[in-house]
Amino acid sequence: MTPLPFGSPPAASPALLLELTQRYTEPHRQYHGLPHIAWMLDARREVELSEDQVLAVWFHDAVYEVPGPENEALSAALAVERLTAAGFPAERCRVIERIILDTRDHIPRSAASEAVIDLDLASLALPRAAFERNGARIRAEFACFDDATFAAGRIAFMRAFLARERIYWTPWGARLEARARENLRLDIERLQAELGASAGGGTEVNRSTS
Repeated sequence: MTPLPFGSPPAASPALLLELTQRYTEPHRQYHGLPHIAWMLDARREVELSEDQVLAVWFHDAVYEVPGPENEALSAALAVERLTAAGFPAERCRVIERIILDTRDHIPRSAASEAVIDLDLASLALPRAAFERNGARIRAEFACFDDATFAAGRIAFMRAFLARERIYWTPWGARLEARARENLRLDIERLQAELGASAGGGTEVNRSTS
């Protein structure tokens, strides 16, 4: 197998690497695929990650369905199952499991989760054109929803982040805060305009989760 340019999971067997690669190249993944993992791991040049954190990055979207309210829980369970079988100590499996579970609402319950959460959300602070390209990829993943339902859900999702005192948890992530908030505000305005146009300028769409 050709080595991945951004590195394989630490201590990964060829079978595990193949499984994760197959999962992240599933056809319905337009954003939550290998490029997302590669982008997070590439930032290791600026963010120091432990082996457990790297494994959490690799596994955090291993299960991804739309809609998928249990994606993170299933991904965490998969990580524990596969790493236990590979001989990882239970304590380390619990650390990795906690990090993955914390990527659901992006609120760290352990210090180890902070850097992984910031890497997962770093794309919110990309330059505007790249942010919009990612938004289009996420929209493609949610093709089973009509435009109004998707827009209402995304607006609710983004407003929830803007309502937080902080989006990022590490000093590295703190530098991204202002840009991310600006991108979120601009996207809310864009989606609200689209909702207004599709509704003839009138009806408000009920908020939904994303």
